[in-house]
Amino acid sequence: MQPEMATHQHSSHARIACSECHIGPGATWYVRSKLSGAYQVYAVMANKFPRPIPTPVKNLRPAQETCEQCHWPRKFIGNLDRTYDYYQGDETNTPFSVRLILKVGGADSSRGLVGGIHWHVNPGRSIDYIASDESRQTIPWVRVTDAQGNVTEYRTPKFTNEASASTIRKMDCMDCHNRPAHKYESPAKAVNMAMSVGSIDTSLGYVKTNAVYALTQTYATQEEGVKKIASFLTERYPGKRIEGTIAAIQGIFTNNFFPEMKASWKSYPDNIGHKDWPGCFRCHDGNHKTADKKLAIKASDCNTCHTIISQGSGAQLDQLTTGGQEFKHPGGEFDSSCIDCHGGGQ
Repeated sequence: MQPEMATHQHSSHARIACSECHIGPGATWYVRSKLSGAYQVYAVMANKFPRPIPTPVKNLRPAQETCEQCHWPRKFIGNLDRTYDYYQGDETNTPFSVRLILKVGGADSSRGLVGGIHWHVNPGRSIDYIASDESRQTIPWVRVTDAQGNVTEYRTPKFTNEASASTIRKMDCMDCHNRPAHKYESPAKAVNMAMSVGSIDTSLGYVKTNAVYALTQTYATQEEGVKKIASFLTERYPGKRIEGTIAAIQGIFTNNFFPEMKASWKSYPDNIGHKDWPGCFRCHDGNHKTADKKLAIKASDCNTCHTIISQGSGAQLDQLTTGGQEFKHPGGEFDSSCIDCHGGGQ
């Protein structure tokens, strides 16, 4: 359980006991967890557990009975101001930041407009879906029931099955926030963060590229990875004072990569956003349509869930546009999904 423990300690839920989420209140789930734990003890003793440990998406307790003991949907309101810092893979590690307003929205009309991202968990609405894979990354069928009881079904062209023949799941918080306490940061995201706070020296040529390369190589053990990362970077920057940079990159590795357990960001999809994994675009891809083709789940553009108010570097970030800016991709525009190029490594 080292990967789970390490990622939990670096999560926003680090001060929450494991049982608060994995069991929750009540005797029934306490007994169920004990029965499940008995087999886990045997699996560890007999060394018969899988590597990596699979996410227990099938038998997780509903979010309403765990997450919502602290997080109350009726109080989800307003917008969030966020700035995301990136560095390009060129020699000068050119910085590029995006400041945007996340349209979190709300679920209680007495406290503001109902809508935004949390539209999906509005108590007056029900969203059901069918996933064709165990990790719920492929969703070919969606059903929306509004407050008046009107039902609309959407499906992708290749999904011709009867919905009743498949397992239908009611959407809840965990369908987006599926890594709330055990998040494995992708190498690019972790390196960008370390560079933005000065842990990695941005004056080193191609350090973004070299850091991501070092993190994504194949290592048999964490110990081997730590040593080879140091050797690789020392060879790349002879005569440079890079002790702090090496330590920062080794820290990213030991907190997010666990070769012995085959555990890293590649093993665990994260459905928040759409850069490293499909996330939102599992449904919002424009391919989910009603039977008569008149309605479709909107293929989200940049302003559907957030509004970019500034982007670029230096003085460009001081030029705020409250009405929103069109996203300007560094290096030119690309007619493809984010994950087609990024996928965690860029």
